[in-house]
Amino acid sequence: MSNLTAFLTGLGTGGLSCLAVQGGLLIGLLAKKELSEESRTSRWQRLLLPVGGFLIAKVLVYTILGFLLGAIGAKLQLTTTALVWLQSFAAVFMVVTGIRLIWPQWLPWLAITPPASVRRMVRKSAKSELLVAPIILGALTVLIPCGTTLAMEASALATGNPLRASGILFYFIIGTVPLFFIIGILAKGTNLLQNKLKYVTALLVICTGLYSFNAVLNMIDSPYSFRNEMKSLNYALSSTPATNQKSDTHPTIIVSTTGYDPDTVTVPAGQPVTLTFNAPGKLSCTSLLRIPKLGIEKTLTLSSSTDIQATFPTAGSYTFTCGMGMFSGTITAI
Repeated sequence: MSNLTAFLTGLGTGGLSCLAVQGGLLIGLLAKKELSEESRTSRWQRLLLPVGGFLIAKVLVYTILGFLLGAIGAKLQLTTTALVWLQSFAAVFMVVTGIRLIWPQWLPWLAITPPASVRRMVRKSAKSELLVAPIILGALTVLIPCGTTLAMEASALATGNPLRASGILFYFIIGTVPLFFIIGILAKGTNLLQNKLKYVTALLVICTGLYSFNAVLNMIDSPYSFRNEMKSLNYALSSTPATNQKSDTHPTIIVSTTGYDPDTVTVPAGQPVTLTFNAPGKLSCTSLLRIPKLGIEKTLTLSSSTDIQATFPTAGSYTFTCGMGMFSGTITAI
């Protein structure tokens, strides 16, 4: 999962999908602090400081959690099969979460809630009258994640890279900040916000889940991935199918944080081929390259070129993907 996808997921879903517990606790904390008839500046400070402390603590704690999950994933040395199952779980969970936002009674046994002891500890902290209470509460929200957050944590674990994993949770939580901030400042409008945005949020959650599942299909080079389906559709609708394609035994592909250029190359079937992947700048999950049908997995080095020797035994399409399946391309052997 890319940082941009994580941010958009947080921006569209993070606030509302966790609002029942996390947002409710924040609102409850603010409601206990009566605003005196002081100056307008003082009133806003007394609102902004608690909300800001809550959100900053939440961002820091989840970033640290992401780093730890990435380190655990690296130590476990997850196989491709394990990554596929882990990402499939995250994708299905997001789709179910999106549906439950509209129909909470659907599959009630999938509603994950923290133990009662954890809920009591968090609520006890929320009742504290100390100035540090919002910060404590923000840090403790890591113990009461919503369904979308669990899916993001699974994606972070699947990276097997502490920095990428911490980036996923950092950008996800940053994405939740605007909605949590608005809810914290305009606490009385919470129900209105929830009712108005519920359907939009549900759609975004479901679409994100489907996008993640499509990445799984890319990882296993499924013919039913979105990319392959679109290729088949374009071929069927094309009045002048491409002919006389020229193959190249040494194609060069530029790798960046957002994919591959070109994302389609043609090579001869049954002959040795050298694929050069040139990474002139930063990398994301594209730092790991996979060609599923050939069982090839290669780590790309930043600011350098990496050659991969391969033979494509039969004519056809071979998908290559990043480590998470989010970015992909096609090698056509003729």
